[in-house]
Amino acid sequence: MIVAVAGSLAAPLVLERRRVELLDGSLPVQPYHAAVESGLAQAEAAELITRVEELAASRAATALNEMAALLDTSRFTLAGVAVVAKDRSLPDDLARILGSHPLLHAAEGDLHEQALAEGAVRAGLRVRRVAPTPVSVHPNLDSAARALGPPWQKDHKMAAAAALSVLDTPEPSG
Repeated sequence: MIVAVAGSLAAPLVLERRRVELLDGSLPVQPYHAAVESGLAQAEAAELITRVEELAASRAATALNEMAALLDTSRFTLAGVAVVAKDRSLPDDLARILGSHPLLHAAEGDLHEQALAEGAVRAGLRVRRVAPTPVSVHPNLDSAARALGPPWQKDHKMAAAAALSVLDTPEPSG
């Protein structure tokens, strides 16, 4: 989900929103699960996961570049990306991940969040990760989104609130 915002939490402006498909159907959305279910050897599983990561990051970069071009025609500049991401502590050992169902789920979520962040870097944008728990949705945000019309769902709100939190946080100096 990409939501472009401007302004601040007190006076938000929701510019655009769109759902981004990070994969095109040629590869599994859940490569860790697919590797286990297909009985792939560890090297084959690693290669599959790498291909999924690359395609997802590439498609994220394309979507962000398209959003930047769209906003540019509206006299706005896409300055950065907030990725709503859980703090996960995944082992480096692929075999351990493939052997644990909870770790499979954690790795799948991490893969997609990392792809968004990598896509932003490839698009030349700064990236800030925002934990989902402390993100609060200001009531002004729902009002600002009405101009776009439906849908305006929880994931839209979380993405917009995360982006506004980045706008409201000064860039570190140094």
